[in-house]
Amino acid sequence: MTTAVAEPPRAAGLLSRARLGRTFVAVALAAMVVLGAERLWVALVQPLWFDEAWTAQVAASPDLPTFWRELYNDIQAPLFYCAMRLWAVVAGTSDMALRAPGLIALIVAGVLPLTVKAEGLDRAARLTWGTLIYAWWGVGALLMARVYAPLLAVSTLQALLFVRLLAKPTRGAAWRWAGVAACAILLQYYALLAVAAQGLVFLVARPRAVARVWPAALAFVPAAGWMAYHAPRLAQFSAMQAWHPRVGPVEALDLTAFAIDPGAPWVLAAVAAVMAVALLKTTPTGDDPPAGLSPLALTALAAAAGLALFLLSGALQPVLTPRYLVPVVPGLLLGVVLCVRRSAQAPWLYAALVALFLGVALRPGELTERVGGGAPYGYETASQTLMRHGVTDVVFVWDHQAARIMAPASMRRVGAVFFRRAGYPARVTPLAVGPGDDANALALAAATGAHPGIIWIYNRDSPTAARGHPPAIAARDPRWRCQRTGDATVGSLACWRQDGA
Repeated sequence: MTTAVAEPPRAAGLLSRARLGRTFVAVALAAMVVLGAERLWVALVQPLWFDEAWTAQVAASPDLPTFWRELYNDIQAPLFYCAMRLWAVVAGTSDMALRAPGLIALIVAGVLPLTVKAEGLDRAARLTWGTLIYAWWGVGALLMARVYAPLLAVSTLQALLFVRLLAKPTRGAAWRWAGVAACAILLQYYALLAVAAQGLVFLVARPRAVARVWPAALAFVPAAGWMAYHAPRLAQFSAMQAWHPRVGPVEALDLTAFAIDPGAPWVLAAVAAVMAVALLKTTPTGDDPPAGLSPLALTALAAAAGLALFLLSGALQPVLTPRYLVPVVPGLLLGVVLCVRRSAQAPWLYAALVALFLGVALRPGELTERVGGGAPYGYETASQTLMRHGVTDVVFVWDHQAARIMAPASMRRVGAVFFRRAGYPARVTPLAVGPGDDANALALAAATGAHPGIIWIYNRDSPTAARGHPPAIAARDPRWRCQRTGDATVGSLACWRQDGA
């Protein structure tokens, strides 16, 4: 006869917590799969926004000279367009094809903290950091067929390599970090501020290593050369009246909240509460150096310094928009994880952060509403509407200050991108308008041909023609009918003349 031995209470408690932890991990993985499915659904069914359509026309440039002119013509850095040009040769320029690299990049960004190990982070911390990065992306807040998802992945790798460089400042580590950092700059010029912040932290924290690793700075030569070449064009954009607000105290708080999580501004307060709880009772981690900050902490500090530089640049000149903050996001989220890691209740607080970020990201009702509203600042739906009504000649009005300094050939290709993709023979005539112009009258006067139509993309919150003269094509000429995507403030108008006269 055997006698059952009672499990000690402490052992039973450990087993119970282990089972609870495995259950939570399983639920979190299921939530991430659902989140990925939501993003895939949005990529499949939501029309392209204007910026995404611009990606399509650059990627589909008819020849290399035209592609090179488009690289120079745009304000964006060139590397993303080069990658999309190559991708379009293989995958085409359908909506899903254009968005697929972004979907893949988001997965890569979340997996990187698990595959490129940073010394001092245990598995739970790496899992939490990767989950926060993956869940950070705000569907609807950022554009998928643009540079921001690949930039998030590259910036995550850059942060990991910077941790390694600080831990072991060898020439090889310096070249790897500098090479990835240079790629980040060539993806988005604003990444230069995040790179500069990391460089300054390295100079202060590892001054003796500078003389040994300085040749790695040569990795930035291609980026510097392109920026010098592109500088005259960038100066043309900077000379225009700004369409972004200048950063003040309120805007700085909003931008900081976006950098922590673009899904909801209140997440900043929730994360701050979790960090406050973590600081109430800390426990030694065993990996911090006896003096100074660890490489992990220095990397998070560099991200905070980078954010400060971003905000300062927006205060000096109104050119900063929230999605430009992507390069500092991985480091800021690392800082949140590091704060929680020191808590005696770290496993529970990790779980709270993961639940918070995934809970905000998983919002099927809001996603359905956004998808149902189409892409207000886009014209894929407008182009399809005009094709259904047999329009042959289209007046294309991008009511934006930048349209006035764009080459007419570029604007013609942008306006025709959906017609050309569908094989529809429409003749597109771009019309540049400025603040104070009556775009209604100008578009109607320019609308000629057998079956004319008009596409008008507007934002009345910016200094545009639509602000002074709201879209009213049908009211001006009763022969015309119009269909709006969006609302009276931000949207696009598709108009066609009924009698064909």
